[in-house]
Amino acid sequence: MHTLLLPSDLLLSEGEQTLPDAQMHHLVTVLRAKLGDKVDLTDGCGHKRVAEISQLAKRSAAITFISDVEQVPPPAVEITLFQCIAKPARMDWLVEKAQELGVKRLVPIVSEFVQIKPKDSSVERWVRIAEAAITQCNSGYLMQIDAPHTWKEALLLFSEQPTLLTDLRETVRTCSSAINGMDSSVRKVGIIVGPEGDLSPAELEQAQAVGTIPVTLGTNILRVETAALYAISAVEEAFAQRK
Repeated sequence: MHTLLLPSDLLLSEGEQTLPDAQMHHLVTVLRAKLGDKVDLTDGCGHKRVAEISQLAKRSAAITFISDVEQVPPPAVEITLFQCIAKPARMDWLVEKAQELGVKRLVPIVSEFVQIKPKDSSVERWVRIAEAAITQCNSGYLMQIDAPHTWKEALLLFSEQPTLLTDLRETVRTCSSAINGMDSSVRKVGIIVGPEGDLSPAELEQAQAVGTIPVTLGTNILRVETAALYAISAVEEAFAQRK
């Protein structure tokens, strides 16, 4: 079944609804849907619904809802990924996979060793990638993507929740042991992943000075996107085990 991302006001409405141009184009041109096809709908805010394509033309499409609105349960943990910006192809892939894994918020960071500074259009591209990914994985929640932050700006955000610092130095604490050491009421966790070349020594010290928790991702040196997915998966698994 096709999946379509709709604005909340449209998904929560009643009766036959004409699709906005962007969704119509995606349905007709990309998905090659047919009249009468059923479509899974999500608004990225935790609501899902099923509809049927009731009108379909080259330049217009309409749907009729055939189910009630379903409220998707929130994930066991809300993850904020503090990701130092990687090279474009790697960053794009990372954004897609972070959405598929259910990351709540992505905060791109321009740290000292970031090799390529983001363009003005970067966030728009990342949002489009996340929107495409949510229709692929049929998730109920669309990842929030911030505008790029400086390292100094990001430091102010690390203490808003317990935040894990992935560290290439000799750190023995794993993500799982760090999560297990947190209070059982904790439901929000941050993860800091450095750029190619890792964080600078000064940045590592500054991050720990504001209370982040250094964790190891194993003995192998991982690519940026691999490190991010490893840490996300480890945190989610640790929280799943705490139920």
